[in-house]
Amino acid sequence: GRRVPGLGHRLYPGEDPRARALFALLEDVPRAAPALAAARDVQATAARHTPLHANVDLALAVLTVSSGMASTAAETIFAVARTAGWIAHALEEYGERPLRMRPSGLYSGPRPPRPLPE
Repeated sequence: GRRVPGLGHRLYPGEDPRARALFALLEDVPRAAPALAAARDVQATAARHTPLHANVDLALAVLTVSSGMASTAAETIFAVARTAGWIAHALEEYGERPLRMRPSGLYSGPRPPRPLPE
């Protein structure tokens, strides 16, 4: 009953389109062939036991392994991609007038230090 990393996603109950796109790009990278074959084996084995599909984590694992990156590189790649998306959303919001999202809040932390007298 434990979760298998690289399989299933709560937002994509079927195939993860991000994984599909990245796997398709990796098909054209010869040195990715062994890792792609291993990922296909994982997917085939999982398909016999569960309805879960490969997610972007498995595709990123193939990318990082086949590129000789550090084992933590997938998290960095994911974060950079996510950040680019957030920036794009923010730029869209700034283009809308009036702003749809107006943060509301009151700072309750310590007062900043007063400037020194001249």
